[in-house]
Amino acid sequence: MKKIAVFIFLLLSCMVFAESAFAAKKVAVYVEGDISNDDKSIVSSAVLARMSGNKDYVAFERNEAFINALYEEQDYQLSGEVPEKEIRKVGERLGVDYVLAVNVIVNEDDGMCHVAAKLIELETGEIIKTVNLNRKYVDTGTLTALANNVAYRLLNKKSK
Repeated sequence: MKKIAVFIFLLLSCMVFAESAFAAKKVAVYVEGDISNDDKSIVSSAVLARMSGNKDYVAFERNEAFINALYEEQDYQLSGEVPEKEIRKVGERLGVDYVLAVNVIVNEDDGMCHVAAKLIELETGEIIKTVNLNRKYVDTGTLTALANNVAYRLLNKKSK
């Protein structure tokens, strides 16, 4: 009898765990802007680190080829030639539900670092949330702090 009870408990635990794992949204992180590849890596790493503690999202880092394919597909979808059913399949093929796109600009004239980010639902193209932040650029720590703040604001349900 104990073996059956333990088996049922383990089975239920697995089902609950599997359900919560499937509920997480898959998000591709992409960083662009007029900064070096090393600085893009710093921003991407900070966003991924912030996302790693969020149970609602699973992070996937994507490269420039991924984003170019995404833009081409979105242009085709918006042309009106793709039925709604096909648009949903695009997200499945690319393996993510959302794209978190971060654009970073360090303005040498005023010494400010500008970060604009948006969370985009891949299947519909809907922009779910946007964030724009500015700070005086001191060093790469500024990039890390801004990226961390941006990710928190985009992914936290309590943040506006």
